[in-house]
Amino acid sequence: DELTNWFPDQAIMEAKLGGKVKFVFYKDKERKQGELECVPEGTIIEFIPNKKVSYTWRQTNAPDFPNTVVTWELEEIADNKTRVKLLHTGFESSELFKQHDEGWSYFLNRLQSYCKK
Repeated sequence: DELTNWFPDQAIMEAKLGGKVKFVFYKDKERKQGELECVPEGTIIEFIPNKKVSYTWRQTNAPDFPNTVVTWELEEIADNKTRVKLLHTGFESSELFKQHDEGWSYFLNRLQSYCKK
């Protein structure tokens, strides 16, 4: 439930090895409905509670999208402070990588703002 405060409009993430991952992003962010912008889906391939999660990431509404992997690493660095490392690998084109790099920068800034509240 917390993910939808800063990341997708809808989220399914079964927090276990082999769990399903599905994010829904709508073009109309205010209504959270209507035309879809993207729908990445995947499976959790590594899960260490409160430390690391890796999952496959494939955009089902983009047939030529490569199979990629997203990895989040969390490290407690002080009381109420966590270092977040994000790695998204497997891109076959620099243009697709650039688009996702810009998207992740946007959402990481939203995460930072959300955590400061």
